[in-house]
Amino acid sequence: MHARLIDMPDPEWLQILRDEVAKPGATIAGVAASIGMKRTALSMLLSGKYPAKLDKVSAKFGPVVLDRYRDQVLCPHLRRGIGADECRTHATAPMSTSNPVKLAQWSACRRCPLNPTKEQKNV
Repeated sequence: MHARLIDMPDPEWLQILRDEVAKPGATIAGVAASIGMKRTALSMLLSGKYPAKLDKVSAKFGPVVLDRYRDQVLCPHLRRGIGADECRTHATAPMSTSNPVKLAQWSACRRCPLNPTKEQKNV
C-alpha cells in the first residue's frame, strides 16, 4: 500500500469489486470485462497502486459497479449506493426549511442527473 497524506477509506464500489474478485472462479479479467474496465486498471486499483486520483474513475465506474453488483445507484450527494426506492424518496421529498441536512439533500437531488423525477419529465 502506498503512503497517503490523508488516510481515507476506499469507496464502497471498490470494496464491492474486491469482494467480486475474491469469489470462487472469479478473475480480475472477468470482473473488469463485466464493467467495461481494462484488466490492468482494475488490478492497480485493487492493489492500491492506481497512479491517478479516484475522482474520475469513481464517477465513471462507481455507478456501473453498484448497478451491476448491488442493483443500486451511486448517489453523488451521499457518496454511497442507495436503492431506487430511497433515491425516489429523496428526489420527491418536499424542500425542508428547518433541517440543513435535508435541505442539502433536496438541493443536490434537483441538480442530480440520476434524479428519477427528471426521467418522467423527459418521456
